Amino acid sequence: MTATTTEHVIRTLLRNVRVLPSGCWQWTGPLDSDGYGKTSADNRTVSAHRWLWTLLRGPLPSTQHLDHLCRNRACVSVDHLEPVSCGENLRRGHLARRTHICPEHGLKTRRASGRLVCRACDARAARNRRATQPAA
Repeated sequence: MTATTTEHVIRTLLRNVRVLPSGCWQWTGPLDSDGYGKTSADNRTVSAHRWLWTLLRGPLPSTQHLDHLCRNRACVSVDHLEPVSCGENLRRGHLARRTHICPEHGLKTRRASGRLVCRACDARAARNRRATQPAA
């Protein structure tokens, strides 16, 4: 990193980051519609956390996503980020929100009614209902 780049990064951080008691570096600059920090680099808009990761830790493979271990999308602390696959990032997010994931079996599926169900748990519940119903 050149001296000019280092100065730019420091100025941008001091202007757009507030350190929270949790240790998160909260991005106070512009956010996208999903709550991730945005900034300009090389005359284009980029994700602030990816930009900072690249400057401080090096390039990120195109197959990798940065998972916010703190679950704070506006956090740009590289200590709170971990490179993972897209699927792993989605799985962790769903686990944190306790939606779309059955802790025992994995991803849930959506029925035609729109209700999310775990097929294995749903089948087990149906078997239990049939077993306890009186014979006709």
